[in-house]
Amino acid sequence: MRPFKKLSSGLDVKKAQEELRKNYHLFGEFGARKDAGTIHSEMDDIWVRYKDLSESIESGDYSDIADEHDSVWLKDLPEIKRLCYQCMTLVDGERLGGVLVTKLPPGGSIYPHHDGGWHAEYYSKIYVPIANKKGSTFGFIGGTIRPEEGDVWMFDNSITHWVKNDTNSERIALIICIKQSKYLANGELIKE
Repeated sequence: MRPFKKLSSGLDVKKAQEELRKNYHLFGEFGARKDAGTIHSEMDDIWVRYKDLSESIESGDYSDIADEHDSVWLKDLPEIKRLCYQCMTLVDGERLGGVLVTKLPPGGSIYPHHDGGWHAEYYSKIYVPIANKKGSTFGFIGGTIRPEEGDVWMFDNSITHWVKNDTNSERIALIICIKQSKYLANGELIKE
């Protein structure tokens, strides 16, 4: 069984592309995932929704960042929110968790890893390519996604996965974490 499934295609991401161009300065603003030598060291992201980070930022202590929490909007990006709510509707979402926008430069990689911890295990993961040229791939043990802009994929983040951007353009993706009970982690339908 493959660890991913396309749930939909043709989501309109043009306005989100423009919104991200206008807010390009937000990429890398919070670099907790980008430490040198880590699996995410070649990418930048925007933490659009996650745990309220104000106390951690003030104290410099991020040791509780992965603890159980209620996610809040950290950035006001209406087009990204619109896409999140469209995906919530698509999967009959019950609770919206973290939302990240990731940016990978031409030739960049996110190295093989699997996600663990409370947040990664509690929520289902949705992947929406915002800016993606042919040659950028999202790989898994068990298969590879060759995404197109506006696709909606569900993927099992407990399976080893990686990203390779073998293009001459940036690859930008939206990762949405949704608590739902309609699909298995790999996108297989449980119930109608």
